[in-house]
Amino acid sequence: MNLEPPYAIDSRGMTALVEGIPDQIDQALAACVAHPWTLAPSRTPLLAVGAMGGSAIAAELTAGLYADRLAVPMMVVRDYRWPACVTPETFTVLASYSGNTEETLALYREAARRGVARAALTTGGDLASLCQRDQVPWFKLPAGMPPRAALFASWVPLTTLLAALGAGDDPTQAWGETIAELRALGERCGARVPEAQNLAKQLARSLVGRHLCVYASGMLAPVATRIRQQLNENAKLPAHSAVVPELNHNEIVGWERPEAVHRHTTVLMLRDREDLPENARRLELTADYARAQGAEVRILEAQADGRLARMAHLVTLGDYVSLYLAIARGVDPTPIASIDQFKRRMAEAGRDA
Repeated sequence: MNLEPPYAIDSRGMTALVEGIPDQIDQALAACVAHPWTLAPSRTPLLAVGAMGGSAIAAELTAGLYADRLAVPMMVVRDYRWPACVTPETFTVLASYSGNTEETLALYREAARRGVARAALTTGGDLASLCQRDQVPWFKLPAGMPPRAALFASWVPLTTLLAALGAGDDPTQAWGETIAELRALGERCGARVPEAQNLAKQLARSLVGRHLCVYASGMLAPVATRIRQQLNENAKLPAHSAVVPELNHNEIVGWERPEAVHRHTTVLMLRDREDLPENARRLELTADYARAQGAEVRILEAQADGRLARMAHLVTLGDYVSLYLAIARGVDPTPIASIDQFKRRMAEAGRDA
């Protein structure tokens, strides 16, 4: 399908949301200034975030960004219950874009029963009501977007929350660099840039009909997860993500015998200048091995100065690619009918129980 706009198939405006990411960051920074976190610096031994989907990946990206700087572990829980290590000394963050995510609400209530300190990010819903009732600080997210399209609206205040707790530096300058980087990316990969000059459109075109794997290491592990999730939700495709060195201890064996499927597989290999030398070698050898077994390998690497800008660049490039891949396949990137149906069936099962 033609990748030049207008996109009749994009009936709900995902294109505008992807192109609007720099503005979303700018607005989130302004909101953080207008409504700063009212938190005292904490000596908590553990930071735990309870979230699902787009809200959870914002926390994973934050943890990846600060992994070598945080003096305490940062855990992301995607479930109905906290592990036993979440004690009254822990600081928890509950993140739900709608405010009605059942797993996140269950975690909020359990944290309250355990006497654990809480904060929250949401547009409203039951989570906001609980926070207001319990006088728990919460950050109001902008409403009206699919949760996955509001990633940066959550990612920005999570970084400022760490700063408020004394667990991270003020991220304002890094986000300013990121805005400039993503505006430049939009000038190269935006919808109005013709396919002949548009890396994201060219890459999306090459992925039509392919099996997709996303490999990374270190701080780019959550970026690989995010790209895989966007391929799932926007392009409506199964995809797989894995990280080195772990994948070299198991998954690599899956490539051992050349199969027909390998000739129809593309590996998106995420690279960064801060990859550990050992992991850089592993990624190179993994790419060589996948090529030898018949797969296509595409290397994606951002060249921005700052770590945050480089991570955000690859995240946003993934958003563009998943958007254009949806359009190339003739599917609307916004609806998530299977998730909506599954939620209805879960609700019906709960009523029948």
